[in-house]
Amino acid sequence: MNGLEQLVTVHSGTGAFRAITSDLLAETYLAPRPQALDLNAVLGDAAFPWASSMVVAPLETAAAVSAGLRSLAVATNGLNPEEVDLSALDRDSRLYKHLSALCDLWRQAPAALPEDLQVYAHVLACASGDALEPLSLVSAEPCRFAAPLERRLHAHLLDHHGLAEDGFRKEWAARCAPLVTGAAEGTSLWRAQQGLTGASIPSGPLDDTLTFFALRDEAEEADFAAARAQHLIDQGVSPDEIGLLVPDETGYVAQLRRAFDAAGVPLSGLPLPPDRRDIAGETLLQLLLCFQAPAPAMALASLYISPLMPWPSETGLQLAREVMQGRFEPFAARSLTGRAQRFYKLVRSNIAQTPDGIQQALEQAAQLLSDAAEQREAVATFRAKLGAIRAELTQSRSLDWAALYRVATPATLKPAPSEAFVEGVSVFTEGAMPWRPARHLIAMGMSGNRWPRAVSASPLFLDGELRLLREKTGLHIETRGDVLARRLEKLRRQFLCASDSLTLLRPVLAPNGSRQAAAAALSLVARTVGNGGKGTEDAEALIHDLRALPREHWPFAHRVVKASADPQPAAMPEDGVLRLGRDLLRRRLAEDGRMRPQSPSRLETLLVSPLAWSLAEFGAQPVTWAPDGLDVMVSGTIAHDVLEFLFPKDAPLPGHDQIEATVPELLSAAIRRYAPFLQRSIWAVEREGLLRDIRTAAHAWRNTLEGLGARVIENEIGLQGEALGILLRGRADCLLQLEDGSLLVVDHKKSGTPKRRARLEAGWDLQLGLYRAMLKRPEKTGDMLGAALAGNPQIGVAYHLINDQGVLLEGLEPPDGVVTVVEGEISVQAMDLLILRLAEVGEGKIRLNSEDDRDFFEKTANLAPYALDASPLVARFMMPGTVADDSMEDSDD
Repeated sequence: MNGLEQLVTVHSGTGAFRAITSDLLAETYLAPRPQALDLNAVLGDAAFPWASSMVVAPLETAAAVSAGLRSLAVATNGLNPEEVDLSALDRDSRLYKHLSALCDLWRQAPAALPEDLQVYAHVLACASGDALEPLSLVSAEPCRFAAPLERRLHAHLLDHHGLAEDGFRKEWAARCAPLVTGAAEGTSLWRAQQGLTGASIPSGPLDDTLTFFALRDEAEEADFAAARAQHLIDQGVSPDEIGLLVPDETGYVAQLRRAFDAAGVPLSGLPLPPDRRDIAGETLLQLLLCFQAPAPAMALASLYISPLMPWPSETGLQLAREVMQGRFEPFAARSLTGRAQRFYKLVRSNIAQTPDGIQQALEQAAQLLSDAAEQREAVATFRAKLGAIRAELTQSRSLDWAALYRVATPATLKPAPSEAFVEGVSVFTEGAMPWRPARHLIAMGMSGNRWPRAVSASPLFLDGELRLLREKTGLHIETRGDVLARRLEKLRRQFLCASDSLTLLRPVLAPNGSRQAAAAALSLVARTVGNGGKGTEDAEALIHDLRALPREHWPFAHRVVKASADPQPAAMPEDGVLRLGRDLLRRRLAEDGRMRPQSPSRLETLLVSPLAWSLAEFGAQPVTWAPDGLDVMVSGTIAHDVLEFLFPKDAPLPGHDQIEATVPELLSAAIRRYAPFLQRSIWAVEREGLLRDIRTAAHAWRNTLEGLGARVIENEIGLQGEALGILLRGRADCLLQLEDGSLLVVDHKKSGTPKRRARLEAGWDLQLGLYRAMLKRPEKTGDMLGAALAGNPQIGVAYHLINDQGVLLEGLEPPDGVVTVVEGEISVQAMDLLILRLAEVGEGKIRLNSEDDRDFFEKTANLAPYALDASPLVARFMMPGTVADDSMEDSDD
């Protein structure tokens, strides 16, 4: 319910205090079992205004309607839809339609009410004689935040059972008093407790009762809390006088258990973590996602690492890694045999998108799952869950994927409450009120969407509509402001359990490694702290970064573990150069002992960020798990593929009519190979955009080839050669031979001309320069390339820019007006800097990036510095902008 204070009763026999829950009421008033209801089937009725939403997003729509019905029900006094009088509202308004539909749903399907509200409805219909035992109350007044239904239930129970004896009521009041007494008046903690929700409490100077600390993440928070508790205990504080206020998140449960077990400090009331995940449900859902062609990359990756897969976990990790890198047919799959191979082929096969086809595929998958002994229980659960899917498929003539996903959705396992005991540091969770007072309270997780949790907008009601409803009808459905006010008051009361000190911990990083802002509560507390004549203090100024504090100022004892003769980690080098003392170019060697070839893309990474290049050489670059998306890399790959098959080698140029007819088919084939997610209807606009761009570019490219008198002698041609003292390997999109025998290496780019031309004219293009270098000193040319190079032809290089159909060429003299010729050394600046970079990494030196690099590469070199974003470590070890890279300044002279 909504109130902050529970309804409490006194047991007539033992005198024990008990919270009045829906379970207790159901037992006392013999409430019937809650009715079962398929809410999704009911909400699909076309008469409801959300029927169309049910088709698109059934789970989300059902959840929103269920929440809206609950909000409406608790706003009534007697849980009766007839109480809702909408006559004062405009019948054509959105508000009227939604409320009217909710009332109709309530009348037609009373079981749509949540189970606890069904119990309350039964209790409100009962007489006092229907109760099996007395439930005398300890409070004559409900909580001031109680909803209308809560007030009515309180009055109803009071009428049936009356108040407890004065002795019990006084005892209960004495128990509760320490929880709301708070700190001594005038202290910083007292001002924070009293002024958190906006009470007019004058600000004052900060004292030792209130402290703020910034930690790295929730793991470091837990270590801090354990060390702080141990320090307090060493000073004579009893463990039961220390409290922890923690978010309702599984990560905090695990971290606190680890840290406090290591410190040897007992925790009382720490929730018990779930014993296990619903592996069977997760695997079944992932299989269904993969069988609904086209399979999303993240669904495939998640399936590959499931413990139920018929291959080792290392194989699953490699398969998942390759898929998230864009290889839907991973190299790791080539080594699969037996059961594993059959399962992989099943997942990647073209499964008939019919109920029978999906059912047969699921049955085959169930027989091919892991046969490891430790997974037998999960496999058995998978097969049991498959029975429900089988029933759904048997009853359907067409595939209802939403229904299948509902059946397969894995259970969400949450930490379970644990028994509280006297000895031990008290754990208070975010959603509950403290169960005993504490002298010292440590509040954790003061970052991001916590303290208080943000209130999401209702899909059914706007706050303005609810205020109008209250004005017109008196019906008080909670607005987002009401919910936020209640959450703030709950936080204030949680803080009130502390009498001596409050320590607020702010984790800077979220569990996924992203930075997060300070919680709103920190700003609210900070405004109670005075800053001399300037008014109140800023929250950021109050927060101490623990790592920046001298160790003697840490709020606990500490010791340094000496792992070597030099316990202190090496500082960042002042000159911004890491020295590893080994040739990094020989990190990867071929079978003949020579260094493995470098590709133009790897060398461009080295050009921009030697650290990003080094991480890739050591296999330490991150692979981001993210939903499928159409970026410049994906669209470029698709465009390349279409142009390759549209203009095959040694073939006459296609006519314009042929281009019009062929491009859609080639585009569909490329999408199936490289971006199957684009086949879904939701990507229709992007598909049309790609078709338009590629078709226009194909017509222009055909005219360009004709104007140059060129023929395609190879597409996707592999090049190998030597330059700058290293071996090179690359793949050019297209190799043309002109009428005079000269060669033109072409790279198709899904971009525009202006930026690329500026890069060429500034001398910062690396890729074309390396292509030409490989052709001048080639290795393993093959018959075709060997014949083309036999007469020592002149070699030109060009970019074909698909977005605006431009062609930038250097090194040849084509007919006038066909392409744009770029004069000058297009790669001189890039080559000069690359030579320096190669020399440095050859000596084992890694030059760190500076904060000025992004501007330099974007504005001076006119290239996109993707390498600066290749790994979070690049930014983490970036030198200040004042430490300029002299090598780049020199190369731009």
